[in-house]
Amino acid sequence: MSTGKWRKPLKFGAGLVVGIAAAVTASCISSRSTRKKRVSAMPHGKTVVILGAGFGGVHVAEELSRLLPEKTECKIILVDRNNFSLFTPMLPEAASGEVDVRDVVCPVRHLSPRISFQQGRVDNIDLTSNSVVITSEAIEDGVQESSRTLQADHVVIALGSVTNFHDLPGVREQSVAVKSLGDAAAIRDRVLALLERANSEADESERCALLTVVVGGGGFSGVETIAAVNDLLRDGARSYPRVQPEDVHAELIHPGDRLLPELGEELASYAKGEMEKRGITVTLNTEISEAGDGYVQIKDGRRIRTHLLIWAAGVMPSPVVASLDCKRGRHGGIVVDECCAVPDHPGVWALGDCAEIPQPNDTGSYAPTAQNAIREGSQVARNIVAVLGGNKPRPFVYKPIGELAIVGKRTGVARIYGRNFSGPLAWVLWRGIYLMKMPSIKKRLRIALDWCLDMAFGRDIAVLPTRPSTET
Repeated sequence: MSTGKWRKPLKFGAGLVVGIAAAVTASCISSRSTRKKRVSAMPHGKTVVILGAGFGGVHVAEELSRLLPEKTECKIILVDRNNFSLFTPMLPEAASGEVDVRDVVCPVRHLSPRISFQQGRVDNIDLTSNSVVITSEAIEDGVQESSRTLQADHVVIALGSVTNFHDLPGVREQSVAVKSLGDAAAIRDRVLALLERANSEADESERCALLTVVVGGGGFSGVETIAAVNDLLRDGARSYPRVQPEDVHAELIHPGDRLLPELGEELASYAKGEMEKRGITVTLNTEISEAGDGYVQIKDGRRIRTHLLIWAAGVMPSPVVASLDCKRGRHGGIVVDECCAVPDHPGVWALGDCAEIPQPNDTGSYAPTAQNAIREGSQVARNIVAVLGGNKPRPFVYKPIGELAIVGKRTGVARIYGRNFSGPLAWVLWRGIYLMKMPSIKKRLRIALDWCLDMAFGRDIAVLPTRPSTET
């Protein structure tokens, strides 16, 4: 091809590059100009108090630290009774020992330096004055509780949820939940302690009772927990000569007619089949009616002898929410408008598990999931900035990408963008997606290392003491 034939395309390409460069430069200048106007229009010295360092609260704080110009000297205060943010999707893996419990938490003091963290229990929220009473809890060495009041221009309620035991007799006292770091550690240590006890038990029926685990609830938390605990029991049993595979029994009790209703019938059926292949008994269409010392009573009349009941059959908003002077919805959460603002209480916002955020076209409220809470947090932060700048907040609108669950060692189920995945591919997707959602590169590397060590050498079966030594 002659040189002349190249000239026009070259001239066009050069012109395009110059045009793009000019557009980018103009955009940057316009952006700086807009930012300056926004700083001058925004009031100075305002305080935003965010209650709860879960997915929603942390994303509110981080987005505010990014959006609020430093020259406004606005304060961002994050409050939680723990000084870390817990990555709850990996609690079942922590409970089974596949990852270290310390690797599924991120210290909130490692967030943006613009975020001021205060550790304490939220005792009272005054929605009229936008004030919050928090208490620093007592420490065992004699440091007593102390309370203080935080005054805010904007209060964000993101206190999350607690386990709902549905007032069933004995269930609260006899079960372990799957909501906290302590729960995960307690489940792992209880399983390993029961294996030790069973190995020295001569009575066969008592040995089977010691090695029986019951999980209440067939949602994501219940399914992933029983799958992880069953793997821990069966893998750990190889180290105990008197424990036989037939002694191990894991049973999931679910009141619905299928597991994981959010994923559809096909994936629910696959999950049930895979769990049963791994020795898990899945009992549907019935409920646990009560629990006692060494047993679980089922509504179908059976009584299961067990020393480990794990409760994953529902959550309810933080108890603080019940004391607030505002409207609450069918599930007990704070009723908010489409912008996550609490009606009739200017400067008060709510999101996550403790709020009921309406979906467009009156199609119900958004589910209390991590992916919803993350997006709600970002939108609330943008709405606070808009209100501070004299603008209107925008509604929260989000369509979930999908859901994933692990149903056993190296197998899972997933629905992403409407497409179903199952087996090892879904397991890889679960690990890959949640690994990338961990908020720090350090935690990602630690978890990846935990997984590699688990695959290469198996799980550590040491029971870790949690009480101080009493030896003299």
